[in-house]
Formats: sequence, structure tokens, C-alpha cells
Amino acid sequence: MLKRKKVERAINKVKEFHRNEDGSIVEKGIIIALFAALAVGGFLYLAPKVKALFNKAGTELDNADNYTY
Repeated sequence: MLKRKKVERAINKVKEFHRNEDGSIVEKGIIIALFAALAVGGFLYLAPKVKALFNKAGTELDNADNYTY
């Protein structure tokens, strides 16, 4: 019986956490989805540039064999 009350209390605390006066959980979900979309867009924009940078660095390292001191 005591365990059940603790579980109910924990569930109520979770419900209270999700009930926020500033906005509903749907609004928060939309904001999170927007940030996720922006992150994916940023990744897709930067991925080729980073790949080119690493390819250039790899090429320079490959050509370092010909360097004499």
C-alpha cells in the first residue's frame, strides 16, 4: 500500500512538471523540433565543407613524404 502511494506521488510530480503555465507540452515539442531541424540543416550545410577541409589536410600529409629537411 505504501509503495503504491509513492508511485502515485511520483506520477503526480511528473504530471505537474509537464503542466507549465508558460506553455503546453505541444509548444515545447514544436520548439524542440524546430531546433532539431536547424541542427540537421546546419550539419548538411557544413558537412561538405568539413569533408573538404579534412581531404585537403590528408592530401598535404600524403605529400609530406617528398619534403626534405
